[in-house]
Amino acid sequence: TGCYPSIAHFIQNQYSARFNVHQGACSGILSARILHHHREESSLYQKSISQALGREDNGDREQQSLQSAPQLVSDLVATLPGVAKDHADAKVDEEMLRDFAEYMYIEYGEKLNKLSPKSFCNAEEFFELLTLPIASLAE
Repeated sequence: TGCYPSIAHFIQNQYSARFNVHQGACSGILSARILHHHREESSLYQKSISQALGREDNGDREQQSLQSAPQLVSDLVATLPGVAKDHADAKVDEEMLRDFAEYMYIEYGEKLNKLSPKSFCNAEEFFELLTLPIASLAE
């Protein structure tokens, strides 16, 4: 997997280079979507993220139903001033994302699947990750 510790780091670097978007903005746009993609396969890790970022209203973590890690990450990003929160903020449209998805799967499909807890069967699945509406992250 080279120098990449995670799928998010790899995808965000490629997105940054392809669209000339600041790395922090790439994290804001993509992190929650990537977590959502492999949520079932990484559920134990995502539970830890939910616990770390979760809101404790009554101080009893065990009695609370935790929000999903992707939703909590998205909520956190929403509070950050100056950080892009969606592709439109970075002036990246659907056609650009489709081309990017095809490129990534053709050129790096094997690497994506080594880094991801959930494999991609084709470029369309990668495109679906990229275009997942932020509103659906709570599902």
